[in-house]
Amino acid sequence: MPLKAGEFVLGYPDEIGGVQTPQPAVLGRNGSYVVFRKLHQNVAEFRRYLKDNSSGPQDEELIAAKIMGRWRSGAPLALAPQADDPALGADPYGRNTFLYECDDPSGFKTPGGCHIRRANPRDAAVAGEVRLHRMIRRGAVYGPPLPEGVLEDDGTDRGLMFAFIGAHLGRQFEFVQSQWMNDGVCFGANNAQDPVTGSRDGSTDFTIPRRPLRRRLAPPPRFVVTRGGEYCFLPSLTALRWLGGLHD
Repeated sequence: MPLKAGEFVLGYPDEIGGVQTPQPAVLGRNGSYVVFRKLHQNVAEFRRYLKDNSSGPQDEELIAAKIMGRWRSGAPLALAPQADDPALGADPYGRNTFLYECDDPSGFKTPGGCHIRRANPRDAAVAGEVRLHRMIRRGAVYGPPLPEGVLEDDGTDRGLMFAFIGAHLGRQFEFVQSQWMNDGVCFGANNAQDPVTGSRDGSTDFTIPRRPLRRRLAPPPRFVVTRGGEYCFLPSLTALRWLGGLHD
């Protein structure tokens, strides 16, 4: 369902009828806010965790998918619950066209605590209104990949450059970070944190819903560490022209 323009662009009505308009209006209208984050990823630590908690290579891949919510190709568990589907993973539309509540409310396909379901619950039952916390976000990797099979860190900085764009820093980016990523109450999971980007302290385990008994893994360490970031204002072209015409 489409969202009001004011959720992402300043100067227009948002989902609750408000209009975010920084002053002077010429500076704010058609602009937005941007959050940048440099997220260092400890790939070797992640690989060791998978190895230590699995029964073999195939099980490692399953655990990785259950933690992330997607297989390595990008194919979501919601559409490919049994095995990776590289063709689906290569389809930008198909790999993102799915919901949870209709056929997977208990998370037997996509665990409720996995990364993608916490970052965007879609239609799943959570505390609060999901529509008010949607974000435009993109990521780009940096640094060379850790060679295949290596289980020890090589000292090279690698990870993800993350960017958020939206008109409501508080109820979009900051809410998702503080509530969905770092507090499990919204999901009925007490203090459980996101297994990928949560500010983990090693005190909470990761549970995979499964019949007849759920599978409980050891508490994951912190795989991702924020190495830098910034809050920015993104002006419109009109605002840039206005700024360019100012004189002392």
